[in-house]
This record gives sequence, structure tokens and C-alpha cells, in this order.
Amino acid sequence: MAKRTLIKGGAIISVDPEIGELRTGDVLIEGDSIVEVSAAITAEDCEVLDAAGMVVMPGLVDSHRHFWQTGTRADSIDQVFWDLVASQWPKVAAHYRPEDVYATVLAGAADALSAGITTVLDWCHVVNTPAHAEENVRALREIGIRSRFLYGASMARKLHEFDGDVESEDSWAHARELYRREFEGTGGLLTFGLAIQGPDVTTMEITEADCAAARALGVPFAVHVGAPEGPEPMLSIKRMAEAGLLGPDVNFAHCCNSTDEELRLLAEAGGTATACPTLDMAFGMGTPATGRMRDAGLRPAVGVDSVIASSGDMFEELRLGLLYERLRRAQAIFATGVDVKNVEELAFTTREALESGTINSAHAMWLGDQVGSLTPGKKADIILLRADDLNLAPLSDMVGAVVCGANSGNVDTVFVGGKIVKRNGKLVGIDVERINRLLVEARDRMYAYDGYPGMRPPLAGTGR
Repeated sequence: MAKRTLIKGGAIISVDPEIGELRTGDVLIEGDSIVEVSAAITAEDCEVLDAAGMVVMPGLVDSHRHFWQTGTRADSIDQVFWDLVASQWPKVAAHYRPEDVYATVLAGAADALSAGITTVLDWCHVVNTPAHAEENVRALREIGIRSRFLYGASMARKLHEFDGDVESEDSWAHARELYRREFEGTGGLLTFGLAIQGPDVTTMEITEADCAAARALGVPFAVHVGAPEGPEPMLSIKRMAEAGLLGPDVNFAHCCNSTDEELRLLAEAGGTATACPTLDMAFGMGTPATGRMRDAGLRPAVGVDSVIASSGDMFEELRLGLLYERLRRAQAIFATGVDVKNVEELAFTTREALESGTINSAHAMWLGDQVGSLTPGKKADIILLRADDLNLAPLSDMVGAVVCGANSGNVDTVFVGGKIVKRNGKLVGIDVERINRLLVEARDRMYAYDGYPGMRPPLAGTGR
């Protein structure tokens, strides 16, 4: 018989409209799946986990993250998007070694789990050699986070394409071999897709070939769109629509400068979109498109993108998406010169914000039938937050409290597929000391590449 765990007496936020919220309730796990969620469950042969004083909710789902950039955390908070093209990409990323990828992904995935993020779409576009992709996959498997690994392009190749020098070799040969060897027909925590470059940074001919490569392999794919534009809008989604390239197997990240028409075209094709509120604003890329996505008929999802300019805390992304959307609607009314009392309707609710980082993000990474809500039959990816922490207490409006005030420091317990990976505020079975050592070693190598100037002076006497 599969192991059974009964989470008892917590405040349940299910993100399942049929179950809703329970002021006090139980969740029964059997093996890797949720069996029952209700106000009171009587079950035998169970390990009972006392969740009194806790919020019990689905693990957070980050539908756009670059784990490989963990080694340069906070490096780019004072930069804009094009600084990356001029500095990090040629001076760091193009020189990445496979062991750098392993160390940084290991650290990024552990950090995500500790923050209550149980599922991540990991966009690896530093595949300078096949070994880089292999080491990314190895790190994800070792940590045990649920993830969809997106096999992307080489940073060296990307730099050539920004200069208009496009390579013509088959860039997906190893991707196909890796998929068939490691992923095809296996299921489990780790799934596969492609991260294609798209019309923002390459030609339509290459975009069409990349889409065809993903579809021939039978895997989904994602595209960056909405980077800062020149005198003329890029209209990448519209151009892909006109070429017949949209569909339910494609996700677009950012979409800051995508038009409302483009978002409607994407919704009509069954595609998905992910906003990255912190990075979208921090890098001067544009403004988060969460509300415009919803208004176009999409299910707005959110992602951290990269800790080079964000905290990695998904609760912050929920809040920023919510707050920016309310600000946008209010400013439109202020601009008319009418009385401020006309700002009467909420433009985006806390429930919508919570959905953006749970069920909507699960949908955006093609896992909505498996995770994103506490629904019987779904995988037991569950987090427990300490509701008696001062920033959440007293727990009145449960969803409001989580979206308004929660942070990764409130995460007490994390389950992935029914397995406890964090308990009493500490990661379980993950050697944090080793990860930190590997991360510092990788960081030191990175900042030695091409005399990269990104690292600011260390604290006196620490050597770090």
C-alpha cells in the first residue's frame, strides 16, 4: 500500500472553485497524489501532520525562470535589458562551463523549493555545448523539484544573431537525442520542451524551423517577446499568427509591448502568456501585462524570470502583478481629470493574483491537469505557511492575507509529489552547505571571465 499522509486542521486555500477555502480542513495524500480535501477526514494507517496554525495551499508555480543565472544574483538590478546584451551575455554567459550550469541550477532549484515554489518552467538558454544541457538536467533531477526543462540556444549563437550573423546548423540535434534518451514516455517530475528565440531576436525563417522542430518532436515550446522596441513595434505574436505558428503548445513570456490584438490572437489560438512583473519593470522592458492578458481572454500567469534583478519570491510577483494592474486602471481614470471617487471598481482581485502563480502558471507550462490546485487526483505539491507569523496574523481573509503579506520566510513545509522536501523551515535531504560552496566557486569563475566588472567590492574581512 502506498504511504498515506493526513495534513490535519489547517486553513485550506484550495484554488479549486468546487472546494474553495476551508477555515479548518484536512488534506489526505496517498503516494504522490491528493486523495481528498474536506473539512474533516477520518483515515487510518496514516502519518498525521498537525497543520493547526498553518495555511495549507498548492505549491507555487513559476512559469518563467532562468535557473542558470542564479550565480549572478542581484548583479543586474541597476541595469536595463540592453545592458545584459552588452555585458552579461558576452562577458559571462558565453563563457559558462557545464559545471557552472550544474552549480547555479542546483542552487536556483533549492532556493525555489525553500520559497514554496514546487513547479518551475526552467528556461535554459545557455546551451553552449550539449554538456551544458546535460548538467542542467542533472541538477534538476538531483534537487527533486517538479519542472519543465526548456532546451534553449547557445549564448554565443544568440550574440551572433543580435549582430545579424545567423548560424544555419541544426541546433536541435542534441535536444532530440536528449529528449528521446531522458524524457520520452517517462513522465515524472521532470518534463521537456524547447525554448526558441522567436521573431524578436531572429528571422521568421528560423522561427518557423524552430516551431517545426518542436512539433515534430511532440513537445511544447516557449518564446520571449516584448523586449524594448525600436521606432517600429516588433509585433512578433502577430507575425507568428499570420504564419500559422500559434497554438496551445506555445507560451510567450513577458508580452510587455505586445498589442491587445496580439494577445487576443494568442487566446484564440489556445496559447498562453506569462508576465514577469519584477523584471518587466526593473529592466525597463515595459509594464506587466497581467490585466491585458486577462482582458484578451488569456489566463494570466506569472514568473520570477531571474534573480539577477529579483528576489526569487513568487509572493512578490503575485503582489506586483496585482498592484500594477490596479495602478494602471486608476491612472487611466486620473488622466481624464474626473473626480478620484470614480475609481470604484477593482481591476484585479487577490484571488486572480493567487491564481496567476498557481493554477494559471500550471496551465501555462502544460501541467494544469497535474498541479496548481488542491484537487483530488492531482499531484501532492503542497505548501504550509505559518499563519501565526506576525506578517500574516490574525488570519482573517485567507487569500487576502497570503497575497497581501506572505513571503518566502513564512514557508514552513513543502511537499513535492507527496514527499516532504522542507519541514520546520529547513530543507530536507538537500546539502545546502555543499550547494553554497559550489555556487561561490562558480561565481568566482564567472566574474573572472573577460574581466567582468559586475561584482562589487566584498564586505571587509569576509572574502565574499
